[in-house]
Amino acid sequence: MSYPDTPFIPSGHYRYLPLAAIIAAVLITPVSSYACGPDFPNRLLIDRNGTLLYMPEGNFAFEASRLVPVDKQLPQWKEPPPEIPAKPMPLSPEQQTINQMRAARTVEEADAVNTQGMPHAAHLYTLGAVAFAGQDPRTEAYFQQVLALPVAEQGDWGLRAQYSIGRLLMGDYGTPENESDSPRTVIKRPEKAQLDRAMAAFQQVIDQVKSGTADPDQLALSSLGQQARIHLWQGEIAPAVRLYAQQAAQGDTDGGLSLQYVASYLINPNHLSVLKQAISDPLVQQLVTIELFARSSNLQMADSESVRANAKQTVAQILTLLNESAHSGFPGSDRLAALAYRSGQYAMAASLLKNAGNSGLAWWLRAKMALRDGDVKTATAAYAKAAAAFPSDESWGEQRNDDFAAEMIVPDCRVSGERAILALNRGDYLQAMDLMFRGKEIYWADVADIAERVLTVDELKGFVDKHAPPPATPLKPVNPDEYNGQPISPEVQLRELLARRMMRAGRYQEALNYFAIPNYSQAAQLFAEHLKTAQDKSADKTARAQAYYQAAVLLRSQGLELTGYEMTPDYAIYGASYSYLGDAFKTKDLQHKSWIGPAETVRAAKNLPEGDNRFLHYRWQAVDLALKAADLLPPKSQPYAAVLCNAAGWVIARDAKTGRALYQRYIKHGTQYDWAAHFGYDCPAPVF
Repeated sequence: MSYPDTPFIPSGHYRYLPLAAIIAAVLITPVSSYACGPDFPNRLLIDRNGTLLYMPEGNFAFEASRLVPVDKQLPQWKEPPPEIPAKPMPLSPEQQTINQMRAARTVEEADAVNTQGMPHAAHLYTLGAVAFAGQDPRTEAYFQQVLALPVAEQGDWGLRAQYSIGRLLMGDYGTPENESDSPRTVIKRPEKAQLDRAMAAFQQVIDQVKSGTADPDQLALSSLGQQARIHLWQGEIAPAVRLYAQQAAQGDTDGGLSLQYVASYLINPNHLSVLKQAISDPLVQQLVTIELFARSSNLQMADSESVRANAKQTVAQILTLLNESAHSGFPGSDRLAALAYRSGQYAMAASLLKNAGNSGLAWWLRAKMALRDGDVKTATAAYAKAAAAFPSDESWGEQRNDDFAAEMIVPDCRVSGERAILALNRGDYLQAMDLMFRGKEIYWADVADIAERVLTVDELKGFVDKHAPPPATPLKPVNPDEYNGQPISPEVQLRELLARRMMRAGRYQEALNYFAIPNYSQAAQLFAEHLKTAQDKSADKTARAQAYYQAAVLLRSQGLELTGYEMTPDYAIYGASYSYLGDAFKTKDLQHKSWIGPAETVRAAKNLPEGDNRFLHYRWQAVDLALKAADLLPPKSQPYAAVLCNAAGWVIARDAKTGRALYQRYIKHGTQYDWAAHFGYDCPAPVF
């Protein structure tokens, strides 16, 4: 629906949001309501049973755009240019004249403007626009004069005049409607005969465009919305839905917003009688289905338990009405079955699925139903069919779970993620990695868990060599304190994760082949060189001690990039800013089936740091290297005391026991220094 304050003017016209948009804005789920902490990722592996049995909500805009086929005779919607371009273009003489006429208060003032060189059609139309703004009774006459001109002389103004006549006849002066307005409005409208003329005027716009008339202003699509609006005024739901659906199918978001308004109106318990009258229409059935399939959680976003209970009752009531009204196998059967499943009406879901066809959603739902019955074999086959049926570019937008974790629902990726859970359960770990990696950015936390806790280093190396090639263009160094704007792809992230695993395993030279970020690679090279020197028993003890200490300092300062875990226990995924995001392999707190087999449990435990899986585990490893340095130094020397003091400072805030042990060793074997009163807190650098 379009609500300009005047008939269409080619520059600077407005498409006011209809009442539909106002209501939709109230109903749309908020994106975020908290101010502190990170935007935690949605995890498929934390509660695997919940992941497998839960059916995500759909996306209303996506669903609304496919209610009817695209009409190839009508234009596809194109977003108009911004009202104020980045660099304003100079106005043409014709546009300057139009603006001058539009600034006039009366038709007479506008007609007095010098219009030399201006097309006659533009002159007449602009006079009509000025008359329209003042609700002058001569308005239609001016627009009719435009249409009376030879077609060759009308230009784009003819279609604009035709559209504006329709708006005039329906009394659409751009006045915002009251928010309590409804399809069965009580506001005074023009008589039916006049509204029929308006409908005919808009139909002429549509027919002309279908016949090949240029429509740079996309008035044919706006005309669909205006016709639908008139039907709503007359309480005619079904034809209005069909017109809005066509508008949405052509890509015009106003059509989708208007459908959202109509759907919200129909599912209101106070309007049940209207719904019962309209529900026999197949398109209305689909509209109500997708409204609840995509947005039923909105009905339950209330603080009051009674309101939530009433919302569930409303969904159940409408679901029953839909099931009774829709014929078997109607186009929205798979969506209706998914809605029944989410509402806990599994018998109804199973019945609907029998004739729901072979859509991706139908097979996805069949997989979940099979899992509820404990039939993993059938579920696995259904998942494979779902994966083959979903287009890779289908997206249902961002959703949030009960913990308010965000997930971008791309069905192809989500189905692959759920298949990965079943692959893990049967011990097919490489296939699980392959399936989860299809989600890449969306499920990176789960990808990382499988990569560093389930696969062996060599299994991961083989996967990376096959699926995550090095970047074609060398990356720039990364400064953790200043974002440099370069995108870090999931492939690069996975290579970095493998490099850190290899560093943890002591495979330093191999690791260097996988570090893609140059300053991390340089640090890893330096660390390896220090350790090589430190472990050379033919070298001078002091030189070896210094090399051990230098390696320890490097590990303390850059350990997250060199050997840190992406997930448990270090959480490099968030730069170690948070110390716990959930361990995907802990089962003691789960209330349902874990889907984690014994072999996976063993692997997950084995791949944690040996003997110590504390947050920032590499700091304690740095302490171990510092102790090796101290072992090579004279106990009464300054570097001996300074090495122990600095090492204590790396962990003392988190591990007072280790800090005390280092201090006791210094007291027992070292020489007293004045700075020792601040041992672990204010330490000098060792002088080797």
